[in-house]
Amino acid sequence: MLASDVSQSGKEYWDTAAATYDQDFAGTLIGRSRREAVWRELDLVFCPGQRILELNCGTGIDAMHLAERGMHVLACDIASRMIELGRQRVNGAKTIGSIEFRTIATEEIGTLAAEGPFDGALSNFSGLNCVADLSAVARNLSRLLKPQATVLLCIAGRFVPWEILWFLAHAEPRKAVRRFHRNTVRQLETGSITIRYHSVKEAVRSFAPWFDLRKRKGVGICVPPSYLEHWARRFPGLMKRLARADRWVEDLPIARATADCVLLEFERRARVGE
Repeated sequence: MLASDVSQSGKEYWDTAAATYDQDFAGTLIGRSRREAVWRELDLVFCPGQRILELNCGTGIDAMHLAERGMHVLACDIASRMIELGRQRVNGAKTIGSIEFRTIATEEIGTLAAEGPFDGALSNFSGLNCVADLSAVARNLSRLLKPQATVLLCIAGRFVPWEILWFLAHAEPRKAVRRFHRNTVRQLETGSITIRYHSVKEAVRSFAPWFDLRKRKGVGICVPPSYLEHWARRFPGLMKRLARADRWVEDLPIARATADCVLLEFERRARVGE
């Protein structure tokens, strides 16, 4: 997808969302619990000295984590305001020279070809659910990554009992089943985005020509979705127990099928027919 095809409305949506992103998710008890679950995997698969490409980097929290562990990160996001906040986050930090930020849509990462190859790639917290063509992203990633490079993708789950029960209890049946639909539009005053609920099978099929799925785990199985933060703050002890429970069940097939997000670990094939 070319720059002219990227929705200006979507850019404006994320620029607006950037103002409260840390408050609404990153800085919450639930958000930190989810991010720590992803970081456990990052720390297992990425190594000091590697160059990592991060898609939809938001305000740079994951980039900072990687850089603090000795990696070099090219952190990309469609929203210039997210990138601005990311630069502010790392300004003055010891890791400042290890992170480069770039305002670029995920659909446009093919333009980074001259800056590869990278040792790995990351897309956290459902950024790819804003992309219509996963196959195009996979193809571009395959050209940017070294053979056998690892890719971690965190996408939204499609069957989340927490969400279904919560919205049914609050007489909002449309929201209770929204993930069963292919596309959902979310609206802010300055813009809108289309959330696409890709199934795991669809994601694996889209990446299959260039990548092999190595691992899958659930993120947010017992821990509730982020809009229950007020509840989590009322019962912090219970939240900690739920987070521990997530670690016990995150790899179990039945449990991970009910997660708010699914973390997929792919490996770039050593040889692909491109």
